[in-house]
Amino acid sequence: MAAEPQPAPLELDPKYDDYDFPTTAPVAQNGHPGFLTPIQQAQVYQLRQLLESEGFTKRLDTLTLVRATLCKTRG
Repeated sequence: MAAEPQPAPLELDPKYDDYDFPTTAPVAQNGHPGFLTPIQQAQVYQLRQLLESEGFTKRLDTLTLVRATLCKTRG
């Protein structure tokens, strides 16, 4: 049986992230905010960099990118 994922601080970007609500999922599940692996956090960062380089300026907050990154990798 796999070990339950442990919460890890979500790496927020002060330029885009100004949340007034919790940023850790209430249920421990891999790939949810607060339960990202270092590789998943790197993917979020890379996606933001790619979108910024293409000229995008909206919807680059971390929680939106977590969802976009995981949808891309899950098919």
